Amino acid sequence: MEEFLKDAEVFLDYSDMKILRAVSRDETVSIPIIKIFENPKNAGKYLVILKERPKALFVVAKLANRISKYFKGAEGKIIYDLFLKAVRMIKDYEDPWIKNAVFLLLKETIERKLEESNFEEAASLVSEFQNYGFKNYFKKILLVSSELAEKGDFERAISIINRLGPSAMVNELKTQIYLEWGRRLMDLKDYSSAETQLKEALKFATSHDTLSEIHLLLSEIYKKLGRFRQAYDQILKIEPENPVEEIRLLRETAKILMEWGKKLEREDKDEALEKYNQAYQIALRIGDISISKKAVEKAKKVVSGSEKN
Repeated sequence: MEEFLKDAEVFLDYSDMKILRAVSRDETVSIPIIKIFENPKNAGKYLVILKERPKALFVVAKLANRISKYFKGAEGKIIYDLFLKAVRMIKDYEDPWIKNAVFLLLKETIERKLEESNFEEAASLVSEFQNYGFKNYFKKILLVSSELAEKGDFERAISIINRLGPSAMVNELKTQIYLEWGRRLMDLKDYSSAETQLKEALKFATSHDTLSEIHLLLSEIYKKLGRFRQAYDQILKIEPENPVEEIRLLRETAKILMEWGKKLEREDKDEALEKYNQAYQIALRIGDISISKKAVEKAKKVVSGSEKN
């Protein structure tokens, strides 16, 4: 045990070493601790033996946490998982010393993960141990995710905030990131991918303004793809909140009907006339002379072409 204590002293604080030396006098504690670090992958059975010794489990957690940063890949994950297992076994203890010690250990770990840019694991810790507070770290992770999205790394931004678990603020941020992602893809003319991201935004959107924006963008995508029925339906899903918005939506509907009619001229002239008529009626309703005039001209052209045939 003395050799183990000397090795552990490099990683633990003075107060932790005092605990480790005290508990190591009992071989039912010292032997499991040594066994745990000899083979951390199969440490579960020895953690069970320490179940009623929370301070010993705390030292195991802290030592595993401190050691884990010196390992990478699979080895690093095994040791870090050991830290998590030990912390989970003592996180609900009501003892004030244990609660404070666990809080400080988690705080140290979250800060290290943030410094290492391992935002995913930092987010997981904040989420799993939310009863310990960490509101500032929660907001820090939201900020990091927003900055990543700003740089175009939307996928990682979403991956990080997904680990925070559902909340009103998380859902609102996810909506905005998916919305921004969709707009970026539209700028790149990748309309199919943009549609996918905007549909994700719809799952979390709650405010009228955001929902309206998403439906309008989806309508624009469907127009670009020639899917006018879907473009039309997206506009119908928006409930106008005032007369100005209603006129704006009706004008957009009329424009869609005009483009839809143009497409139908080659497929079904009767249907094309119907779309032009609908566009004309809407244009009259909102007083848009330009659209009503174009609708009449287009309809006359269709009728004229039919008569010639």
